[in-house]
Amino acid sequence: MIEPTWKRIGAFHSEDSGTIGAVWLAHDTVTSVVHVYDVALFTTEVPVVIAEAIGARGRHYPLAWSKKDKAFADQFLDAGINVLPEPCADAPAMIEALSREIWQMLRSSRLRVDKRVGEWLREYKAFSRDGTSIPNKGFPLMAATRHAVEMMNYARAESYGRVERDNFPKLAIV
Repeated sequence: MIEPTWKRIGAFHSEDSGTIGAVWLAHDTVTSVVHVYDVALFTTEVPVVIAEAIGARGRHYPLAWSKKDKAFADQFLDAGINVLPEPCADAPAMIEALSREIWQMLRSSRLRVDKRVGEWLREYKAFSRDGTSIPNKGFPLMAATRHAVEMMNYARAESYGRVERDNFPKLAIV
């Protein structure tokens, strides 16, 4: 169960084939664990339908994107989705570093994937290094996960823990 105080962020990534992958992460700041709780894979949908599906999962949560997906980001912004103003860095060195960080987070149980998101699990099992580099094509959910982890500082909580205070302390009146 995702607590309302956990910070959430989403991300999307488009492939040249037209496939768009989107992921949603929740960050428990107390235990420093990130949960992948929802994913979506769109193979033949139009951007309006994709925007509606993303919006149904929470329009107010920030949505990370890469520079090459600027056109989609603008369409999602027009649909009322909270798209981050700046794109992710998609430099090869950043892709390598973030992929290693995600792998380390998985191994140390600081990244947990809900068993109901089978598409993410299937893609992760098929995801492997191509020689000495990380594959950039054919894995939209892994790329979207990289974008979300990179922009985790922009994640927002549904509600923040609140301290209850009395406006008037209990005093004995004489």
